[in-house]
Amino acid sequence: MTALSLKNIHKVYDKSTIIENLSLEIASGEFIVLVGPSGCGKSTLLRIIAGLESPDGGTLKMGERDVTDVAAGKRNLSMVFQSYALYPHMTVKENLSFGLRNLRTPTDEIEKRITQAAAMLKLDEMLDRLPQNLSGGQRQRVAIGRSIVQQPELFLFDEPLSNLDAALRVEMRQEIQQLHNTLQNTMIYVTHDQVEAMTLADRIVVLYKGKIEQVGSPLELYNHPANLFVAEFIGTPKINILPAVWREGALHIADTLTFPLSRPLPGVSEGDKLFVAIRPENIQYQQAGDFTLTAQTRLCELQGDSTLVWMDLNGHSLCLKSFQQLSFAQGTALSLTVQESHLHLFDALGKRVADR
Repeated sequence: MTALSLKNIHKVYDKSTIIENLSLEIASGEFIVLVGPSGCGKSTLLRIIAGLESPDGGTLKMGERDVTDVAAGKRNLSMVFQSYALYPHMTVKENLSFGLRNLRTPTDEIEKRITQAAAMLKLDEMLDRLPQNLSGGQRQRVAIGRSIVQQPELFLFDEPLSNLDAALRVEMRQEIQQLHNTLQNTMIYVTHDQVEAMTLADRIVVLYKGKIEQVGSPLELYNHPANLFVAEFIGTPKINILPAVWREGALHIADTLTFPLSRPLPGVSEGDKLFVAIRPENIQYQQAGDFTLTAQTRLCELQGDSTLVWMDLNGHSLCLKSFQQLSFAQGTALSLTVQESHLHLFDALGKRVADR
């Protein structure tokens, strides 16, 4: 296990800044997930950590060792890619042992490591198969197993589940989590899938345009997003956003709604424009609440254990997530309630208004 320290990492491509003076401390044994939209710099950052890209500024340390200019092969880390990159003419066992044989690892040690990795990943009965005779999930297990046998200080994952179907993604998520629980190695995982991030991470790093927007546990990011970008990025379906104005101790929303708050808003002045954000599951139907609003239904999506109701509120889109099986005709007027404690408030620049 090893800690990782990134100080003022900077990367430019063709005069475009991809990573901008980024600093991050990762504890030994921590599972960190990097998320963000396409082009935010998460894969570039992972490649810089791996030594496959050189930063244009800043330093990178693994433990006490400065590895900023150390070649990838000498960093004692292993990387699992989106593509399995298995040798098609080699059996599973040969794929697992290939890197170790190149390093002239003793045969007994190779056998020991393969046996341990195969047992951990349920590959025992597949060691003599060729990759063409494996499912997508089994191939990804082999790719992960190839990393395990290297016994690296640091595991890097670059969207490893992107090529799998939904059921296999769930299964492999669980296996990667169990793998971390067993090995306790430091792991850095890149994904665009926030479900993977929420279920796997000790801490999530949200990136946007090469900068860190927020770092925290999954629940910290979900319950206390630092800004409007994080609030919208984390959570499925997306958080509802409504423009508001602060007047006379109340939020005036969507022209016709008034939410009088029980406490003042620190740093907010009379007439300031705000954004009110409400998670879909925090909009309540047929329940008591602090505030009441009426919206017209547009569409109901029944999902078995829950229903998403898409509505219109004075020209603003609104989504309710109910854990009931609901069905409404288009244009049905619904009376809804919201608790004051479930409101997330952001200023005109998208920065979170201090929790009251």
